[in-house]
Amino acid sequence: MSESLTIGSLAEQVGMTVRNIRAYQSRGLLPPPEIRGRVAYYTGAHRARLELILSLQNEGFTLAAITRLIDGPATYASIVADRRRRFQDGSSDISTSVPLPQGLVPDAAHVEALSRVGLAWHDEDGTVLTHTVLAGVGRTLEEHGVPPQLLARLQLEAAAAAGKLGEALRLQLDGVADPTEAQRRRINDVAKIAVQLSAAAFEIAFLQEATRSRAED
Repeated sequence: MSESLTIGSLAEQVGMTVRNIRAYQSRGLLPPPEIRGRVAYYTGAHRARLELILSLQNEGFTLAAITRLIDGPATYASIVADRRRRFQDGSSDISTSVPLPQGLVPDAAHVEALSRVGLAWHDEDGTVLTHTVLAGVGRTLEEHGVPPQLLARLQLEAAAAAGKLGEALRLQLDGVADPTEAQRRRINDVAKIAVQLSAAAFEIAFLQEATRSRAED
């Protein structure tokens, strides 16, 4: 039998108030509970949805943005893809940068390394910032047990490879000393397609190795 929780128990588990849960439900962010007699019962799926909402709010999403995302396929991967697309086309309604969450990088040396490749930077007050997408995905991986050392390595190695490939592509495409606006758009379009190609190849190879059976070791 699936887990059954009263609204009070659910609120306690996720660290929210009963009033907030009811408000989210009224906005369509939470599926209706099962009613047995006069008591409403919630499940682990409701708890997971509330945890996702809290995570997105912590990353700067408004409730309107969260509603839009959750109305689509309710997987974190689709949310990340939608977020990245909206950042690229300028339609995102949240900040593109956030303070670098504590715990996502092991030490100051890794922060400096991320800064060198443009994945982190300091604002005028000295606060270390990073891209919102990286912060959100990094926090999710951290919650699933991925250590900070590996999180930093994933970002640094991907950035290093991307930099070399981007330079090679630029040298191939940037043969015009003073390109016209049309030529600039073509270069930009080709670069975006190249990113999709390299990302697809990276994903295939990465997943193949990351999910390799232990029996093969």
